[in-house]
Amino acid sequence: MFRRKSFWTILIVILIAAGGGGGYYYYHNVYLPEQEPAEPTIQTAKVRRGDLVVSASGAGTLVPASEIELSFPGNGLLTELNVQIGDIVRAGDVLAKQDDTGARKAVAAAELQILQAEIALNSAQDTSAAEDAVGLAESNLAAAQLKLDEILNWEPDPQEIEQAQASLQAAQADYDAVVDRDSRVWDITASARVNLEQAETSLEAAQAAYNVAFDPAREWELSDPRMSSKLENERDAALRALDKEMADLEVAQANYNLALAGASDEGGQLNAWTRVLNAQATLDKAQTAPDQAEIQAARIQVQQAEVSLRQAQANLEAGPEQAQLTFAQAELNLAAAQQDLERATLVAPMDGTIIAVAAQAGEYVGANPFITLADLSQPLVELYLDETDLDKISPGLKVEVIFDALPDEAFAGHVLRVDPVLVTVDGAPAVRGLAQLDAEPFEKHQALPAGLNAAVELIGGRAEDALLVPVEALRELTPGEYAVFVMEDGEPKLRPVQVGLMDYANAEIISGLEQGNVVSTGIVETE
Repeated sequence: MFRRKSFWTILIVILIAAGGGGGYYYYHNVYLPEQEPAEPTIQTAKVRRGDLVVSASGAGTLVPASEIELSFPGNGLLTELNVQIGDIVRAGDVLAKQDDTGARKAVAAAELQILQAEIALNSAQDTSAAEDAVGLAESNLAAAQLKLDEILNWEPDPQEIEQAQASLQAAQADYDAVVDRDSRVWDITASARVNLEQAETSLEAAQAAYNVAFDPAREWELSDPRMSSKLENERDAALRALDKEMADLEVAQANYNLALAGASDEGGQLNAWTRVLNAQATLDKAQTAPDQAEIQAARIQVQQAEVSLRQAQANLEAGPEQAQLTFAQAELNLAAAQQDLERATLVAPMDGTIIAVAAQAGEYVGANPFITLADLSQPLVELYLDETDLDKISPGLKVEVIFDALPDEAFAGHVLRVDPVLVTVDGAPAVRGLAQLDAEPFEKHQALPAGLNAAVELIGGRAEDALLVPVEALRELTPGEYAVFVMEDGEPKLRPVQVGLMDYANAEIISGLEQGNVVSTGIVETE
């Protein structure tokens, strides 16, 4: 503009210089009108019909509807593992078992405690039994006290010492007799052994003579009249001698066995000597005063008897109430032991798929989870949006999901929840939400693994074949109340309208306008 003014100024100067009359005319009739400001131009747009979709884009990951990490309550040896990754299980299925030896013993002990408590309860309900228990405890205390008194007031008993000495002498005499008898028996056994060895030697000689007489190589002698008679006599004599020696050997063997039987009481001397030692110990005890250990043991017996008496008296005074409490406690102990036994078996708490197993049979497992069970029947998508799109996500909104692994298929769903706190993704703040996908499309994709990446489109609203105007045409009167300037006879007229969906470019008009209306979108400055 400034260049144009300079141009016309120069031109005027030239014209004035050229001629005063013509320059004056141009100045007043051409130049001055151009210097007056021009009328502003109103920009307009027609109301049209079209589709409007309000959406936001984000990224997501397929996650299970629910996921549970399973473990045993305590440490123990894993004896049985019935599942592996990918197995589909039902609620109640046995997944693994822990060594339950200790738990079974605890249940058995608790069951025994129940029986004992029941017997005690029955006894408590019978006061005569409680009175008998008190009487028995009093007798035991009296006996223990008497024994303690005898120990504390000990003096040697001549009669007891004399009896102990007599017993020792008798035991010694028995031992000497056993030793003497064993000596004679062993002499007999040695003689029988010698006879047996001689019989064995004689039998060997007779056998040798028999072998010589009946040697097949001598058969030719039977054909010689002069020698046949001699050979036959030799053979008869060898046969008779062999029979005799075999009979003698049997007798010698029997005598030896009999002698051994008489000497077979190997423990005779040991038993006799043990009796001697016992008799000597009895004599030493009769002659020796009790030591401190015996005195202390006797005192402890008295104390134990006193405790038993007090307990019996307390049971008699308490009656069945205390026994009932004991029985109830035993029932609780049994229930706890049975619960511990049940906890040694890990069962599936729900239907699902095994997605992780971090142990093997034979390893020790405990409170740290080692099996992960997930519900993959209704997949969910964990989605992330830029924080600037916070206003475009809310529970119930529809979503469209396209997985990277299935780029040609779109899955529909809706938003379940939106986290109230922003998260950081790749160093930038983001909105995190959870969307549930419709089940029908997954009937042919049952094997979709958790962790699939996807692109997510959130549909904030959709208007089809709606009346649309540019957002620049809207004039906000009050929050949520709008109007537009409609061009009528070339003049803008303010008209209230009801606005529906709106994006960054267009707004849906629900009422107040008709298709083809011309609305003002602003004023364009012209030079």
